[in-house]
Amino acid sequence: MTRDTHHTPGPDELRLQAARKRQELGETIDQLMAKTDVKARAAHLVHDKTPEPVREHSRPLLAAVAAVVVAGVVLWQLRRSGKWG
Repeated sequence: MTRDTHHTPGPDELRLQAARKRQELGETIDQLMAKTDVKARAAHLVHDKTPEPVREHSRPLLAAVAAVVVAGVVLWQLRRSGKWG
């Protein structure tokens, strides 16, 4: 004859199981939040795709690009108004 040896967990074991489940649920929620944070994912992707020299010297590079853009706009306005060229 086979005897059913079904174990009924005690209060301490149930608390431990609940704590593990809360931990797992918290980790799952963190993973889902990370997947839905589009801004952070985009920033991370841009950082990964940006070459190292550009990341190291981003301020001078941005200043140079801004200067070129401003010079281009000024020259375009001067040519358009007929005062230059």
